[in-house]
Amino acid sequence: MLFFCAMPLTPFLDYLALEKKFSPHTLKAYKKDLESFLSYCMQEYKIKDLSDISYPMIRRWIVILSDRGLETKTINRKCSSLKTYFKFLQKIEVLSESPMQGHKQLKSTPKLVVPLTEDELQNLMSTYDDTNYEGSRDALILELLYNTGIRRAELISIAIDDLDFANAQLKVIGKRNKARLIPLLPNVVNRIQAYLNFRSQQIGANRSQYLFINAQGQAMNPSKIYRCVTKFLSTVSTKKKLSPHVLRHSFATHLLNRGADINTIKELLGHSSLSSTQLYTKVQLPKIKTEYKSAHPRG
Repeated sequence: MLFFCAMPLTPFLDYLALEKKFSPHTLKAYKKDLESFLSYCMQEYKIKDLSDISYPMIRRWIVILSDRGLETKTINRKCSSLKTYFKFLQKIEVLSESPMQGHKQLKSTPKLVVPLTEDELQNLMSTYDDTNYEGSRDALILELLYNTGIRRAELISIAIDDLDFANAQLKVIGKRNKARLIPLLPNVVNRIQAYLNFRSQQIGANRSQYLFINAQGQAMNPSKIYRCVTKFLSTVSTKKKLSPHVLRHSFATHLLNRGADINTIKELLGHSSLSSTQLYTKVQLPKIKTEYKSAHPRG
């Protein structure tokens, strides 16, 4: 009999980290999802042997998650964690078959993030006070998020060595440790260099590889980035959703509006498939319909 205590999650998480190249953030989410599910199995069904887990048990767990008010996207992510885990157990011949084998993702309508307008972003630039360290840092955070479309996690992990001033480009390490190069506009390069002058005067700065650091010279906390962004965006927009992701979304939408090729946007965003990038075209649909009706001879 194989008991839970004999099958810790460490080998699975090591497999995801070393072979699949999952990020620490993703590993943390997988660990949390699996610990929650295994705890549910033991409490609800007194399950100790992994081979005794059946799909009806998983289905009931899904119902419980839904009753708690979790979004479909979140439930699907948790189910994906389970599916990957059981596939791993098959791979190492702990299980002969996966209880998730016939599972299909719950259908959901993706929520469209409303991007900021170009005018709102232009107004944002007039709110910066970049005459000191914190002001210069916050201005650069906002400029990089909007001008490159990078994710918050990618911003936090930027190292000094990732900056290539000679070629005006930035190396970004995205999901699954996939690297990509993003061109930097002249004004962004200037802002980086101005910030680096302030940064060099901070205690512990010379001991840190990261571009953005806290008072201890360590990488900035994600919540600090979030608060910085929402603070500034709230001064120029009344939209309900204001976050680093909104700036990423605005970046893609504004490029698309100005005629950029969607495949180019896909590469800049670091999407693995075009379907992820095509989500941004849905934001344009109401505008396209309006312009079509007004421009067409029979509209």
